Amino acid sequence: MNYKVNDIIEGTIINIRPFGAIMIFEDESLGLLHISEIANTFIRNINRYLKIGKTYQVKVIDIEDDGFLKVSMSKITDEEKELYRNSQVKRNPIDEKYIDFTALKEKLPEWIKLAQEEMKK
Repeated sequence: MNYKVNDIIEGTIINIRPFGAIMIFEDESLGLLHISEIANTFIRNINRYLKIGKTYQVKVIDIEDDGFLKVSMSKITDEEKELYRNSQVKRNPIDEKYIDFTALKEKLPEWIKLAQEEMKK
């Protein structure tokens, strides 16, 4: 599938990092949803906005020479959301082999420690 800048597409989050999320799309191409492109507000904790394995609508804002997409959620207008919702887009589930929980695994000990400290208060 060939995407163009300004296309509205669906992608599934496969990895979350402090700077953004890596997404995979229907044709198995990959892209970055930078933290600054998630919402029109400051985001302290990206995990409050995105979940690994969940599918989101995004707008293609740039395509690198190797086909890697740069996408945005915040640049989708309400009109574009409505048009996309009314289109005949078929949603395909993403193969679980592409979903990476490494970021969660790395943060889990920190979260456990914070939770234990909160319980002591």
